[in-house]
Amino acid sequence: MKLGFIGVGKIASAVIEGLCTSTIENINIYLSPRNKDNVAKLTNRFSNTQKMQSNQEVLDASDVIFIALRPTDAEQELATLQFNEHHTVISFIPYLTYTDLKKLVQPAHQISRAIPLPTVVNHNCPIPVFNATALVLQIFNHIGQPLSVKNENELHSIWTLTGLITPFYELMGSLSDWTNSNGVAKEVANQYVSDLFQSLAYTAQKAETIDFDELANHAATPNGMNEQAGKEIREKGTHEIYKTAADNLLANFMKNL
Repeated sequence: MKLGFIGVGKIASAVIEGLCTSTIENINIYLSPRNKDNVAKLTNRFSNTQKMQSNQEVLDASDVIFIALRPTDAEQELATLQFNEHHTVISFIPYLTYTDLKKLVQPAHQISRAIPLPTVVNHNCPIPVFNATALVLQIFNHIGQPLSVKNENELHSIWTLTGLITPFYELMGSLSDWTNSNGVAKEVANQYVSDLFQSLAYTAQKAETIDFDELANHAATPNGMNEQAGKEIREKGTHEIYKTAADNLLANFMKNL
């Protein structure tokens, strides 16, 4: 399989590393000359990656094209390229809609939009995909958990949640700092908080039907610590702050479309 990447930033580099360290077989990866440092690291590490001299050379060599350009550069750059009808196109660009993308990559007609995260390097990452084909799902299944969405409104709402990664890590950091201030070694506190949240998320993932209210209620033993903390945090409106932040992120996202 011949895969081409137009743009080799943080997300694209993670996807490439994830693919090269996965169980997928017989792939050759062609890289655009953008971001020379990332390209050099990848080509030095993985023998099945190759730097091309131009983005058009990437297209000419590839069957599946991943577009990972900056939103501000995408339309201008794509307008200079000649796609063909056999290309499968996968865009990682948040503000370029399917309709606009289709005009820029015609006559290609197998077009998907997807949201991989840097965690694909660990082959453990939800990857929402709009307009996914069987081939696209097959590729992403090697580096994460592809999740088909019905329309772009769903995709944009989910994309908004990726803006809450920093607050999530900050919450973990605050809890680890609190643990450390109460006599636990920093490295132990960090490991425990990381493992605690991972195990709780894993339990939800493995449920036959994911129901967060049910999971919360199950953990809230009457007069126990979880019941006490849950009540205090809800009454102080902490959860609503996250919803407000998500509302603001989505509003800003939609302005950029």
